[in-house]
Amino acid sequence: MPEATKDIASSRRVKRGAHWIEWMVGGLCTLLVAALILWIAYHAVINSDGVPELDVKVTHQQANAGGSYTVSILVSNKGTRTAAAVPVTGTLKAGDKVIETQEITFDYVPAQSTATGTLLFKADPAAYQLDIQASGYVDP
Repeated sequence: MPEATKDIASSRRVKRGAHWIEWMVGGLCTLLVAALILWIAYHAVINSDGVPELDVKVTHQQANAGGSYTVSILVSNKGTRTAAAVPVTGTLKAGDKVIETQEITFDYVPAQSTATGTLLFKADPAAYQLDIQASGYVDP
């Protein structure tokens, strides 16, 4: 009796190769992975000699309840290289006289990306000329 059970179980097995759809999906995935590796390698080689191109813009100003003022800023890096330790200096001026200076440092501003931050002033930025600029960076 045990031999009869063994014969029935072996006769139910179907031996066949992979279906054509499996081969097509496998081939397509292989092409996509290869294309992604080539694209990353291309950009790594082409963009290795670039420099950061930093631009700073004021996005919002408001008064706080404690009598201080916040100035929200956006730092854009349109270059092809990441900038690290980016100091951004905000200066309030009345003519040639400097009223107040504040600074914030961004750890990283990635290539072709943006970073946001806020400067805190004691004087009202709307009452003075506000000058904001990135004053340097470090190569990571």
